[in-house]
Amino acid sequence: MSTWQSEKHAKEKKKKMNDRKRVEKIKEELARMSCFREGCAVCHCKLHPRGMTFHHIKYLESDKVHSDFVLGYKGMLQYYEYLKPVIKKNPKRFAYLCNPHHQTITRLLRFKEDKQERIFRLVRRSRQ
Repeated sequence: MSTWQSEKHAKEKKKKMNDRKRVEKIKEELARMSCFREGCAVCHCKLHPRGMTFHHIKYLESDKVHSDFVLGYKGMLQYYEYLKPVIKKNPKRFAYLCNPHHQTITRLLRFKEDKQERIFRLVRRSRQ
């Protein structure tokens, strides 16, 4: 790799790191809102090794979704810059979750309600 290429690679890496830090800063700022101070809405952890995120409890037709943005930290930054005023305007539409619980909820939402209820019943029976 030439010096020019390695310098270019270093600049790109730094930019990605800056985008990632800016995303984390936005998330931290939103997490300080009174309605999210308990941490994850499920387990109440304030930080998780796999990260924290905001879950849409209710989407509006006009809402953009994560897939509307480019992949990578650049797209993630654009998404959270878009999401920040939306969350501040109506925080009750969102839940603050650790990533493992967000993934669990997202996966459960793929099932229709009748199947979700059967899953929950089986879980409750398995604990007896």
